[in-house]
Amino acid sequence: MKENMSLKKMYREKLSRSLLLFAIIPTILVTVLFFQLFFSIGNYFSNQDLIKRNKELSNFLTKEITSYKEDMQILQANPSLPTVFQSDDLHTQVYTELYQIVTNHRLKSKFYIVNVDGDILLTNSYKNNAIQIYHKKYLSSLNLKQKEDITIYKEKDNEQLDYAFLKLTTPIYQGNEVKGFIIFDLQSTYLKRFFEESNYTDIVITDPFGYQLFTSKKSLILNNGKMRAFTKKEYSVVSTDIVNEELRVHTIRYMGLFNKLYIIGFLGLLVISAILIMITRLFANHAAKRKTKSIDTILSTISDVNEGTYKGYKELEENDELEYINYYLNEMIQYRDSLLSENKEILIRKTEAEIKELQMQFNPHFLFNTLENIKFMIRLNPSSAEKLLLMLSSILRYSINNTEQDSPLKHDLLYIKDYLEIQKYRFEERLDYSIDLPLELEDCLIPKLITQPLVENAIKYGIDEVSELTINIKVSRTKKSLLFIIADTGIGFSEERLQEIRSLLKTSNNHSNHIGIYNVHRRIQLKYGNSYGVRIFSLQDNGSLLLIKLPIREEAEF
Repeated sequence: MKENMSLKKMYREKLSRSLLLFAIIPTILVTVLFFQLFFSIGNYFSNQDLIKRNKELSNFLTKEITSYKEDMQILQANPSLPTVFQSDDLHTQVYTELYQIVTNHRLKSKFYIVNVDGDILLTNSYKNNAIQIYHKKYLSSLNLKQKEDITIYKEKDNEQLDYAFLKLTTPIYQGNEVKGFIIFDLQSTYLKRFFEESNYTDIVITDPFGYQLFTSKKSLILNNGKMRAFTKKEYSVVSTDIVNEELRVHTIRYMGLFNKLYIIGFLGLLVISAILIMITRLFANHAAKRKTKSIDTILSTISDVNEGTYKGYKELEENDELEYINYYLNEMIQYRDSLLSENKEILIRKTEAEIKELQMQFNPHFLFNTLENIKFMIRLNPSSAEKLLLMLSSILRYSINNTEQDSPLKHDLLYIKDYLEIQKYRFEERLDYSIDLPLELEDCLIPKLITQPLVENAIKYGIDEVSELTINIKVSRTKKSLLFIIADTGIGFSEERLQEIRSLLKTSNNHSNHIGIYNVHRRIQLKYGNSYGVRIFSLQDNGSLLLIKLPIREEAEF
């Protein structure tokens, strides 16, 4: 039996597993497979229907255009046809032949016989000035000496030409001279039945470069006249090249609704499956509830221990063999709590002792250096002895007061200011400093004497290496942290020494001579945790910068 597995949970898992394995899961799988199969078949037949309609339209256009071209070749070969440009006698006969050609085709057209200047001699269309001007403009773009029997012209301005989407043109020769042209404007009216009779299918006919000749829906065409690109997820597209790849037939079906129905249906199945599983779990819980109260009480005790809310011994409602387990479990919990309490107290006392030891290391070293400075200043300028002694008295009073472990920022920085003033008397113009403390941060609490060793180190290791040493102390804050920046213009550290100090700050034991920086860093981390401490930045011959990160506190911790 698995650890911490209750009898109720075993019953619930067994019942759930049985129902899921032999009833719910097979039902869900069959339903999902049927659902997937249904939509796959639907998608397959939809694609087949789209292919079929594309084939029907492609075959129809190929047959009609080929038939038109054959009829035009027969007309072109008629030796009497050029005489229509010289006499009106053949107009009726030629008109009848042209009209018969149009009548024999399901794809209707407007026919024209025009001379080389674009003047219309015969037509079955309404003849007006606009049509006349158009044909003159159109013929001016043709090569009058062309050798092609029939030219297919892709008509793009179809709405201006009675919905003609394609123009078939063949020259009329007299000898080797072009006398005029036979023109058939194929109309789009008949094409509409291909999409009107088909649900959810659109048609686009383009040239090989994708420019529209005919479309059943304007939204399928871009502003530049090209058919827009379609994503496979939303549209099914079948394309076929016809008439020697001069035309391309596209049948398009929007699949977005189909895909949405698929997604909605699949999500519905997931919801139903989740409901069935929940019902199974509830049924298993109900079936196991009355027989497992004793074990539930034991599990509740274990859960309380894990969550830290254990309140003591809970007697079982049923006086059975599980009472022995319950009793010894509570005995074990109480013994464990006793051990944890003792270990926690030992750890706290050990940490406090280490902090005290670290803090006490500051005072002898600081006092020795300060007395040396005062001794030097008394000899240099006896008139300042009283002022220096007052500063020393203030410093000593502050440093030896062990009643408080924390101090407001303004007090600690006042201590630093007195210290720097004493040092400034000694080194005169060779030492300068600045302290920037925002007014709103003056009452923030920090560990007492936390910055003094770092300032002392800056002077001790920097003043003899440079002609002038400046120490800048700046305090700022982020949302949750208080930041000290102590920057000096000393000689700095080499890259090797800098990495050595950074490695030292990551250890819990110090066996080096870097007592000041390490002690400050260690003291902060013992008190506040590893998220806080000291970081050091330096470039050789360009000074150093120490960044101290502390939590923001305005009330003393107890």
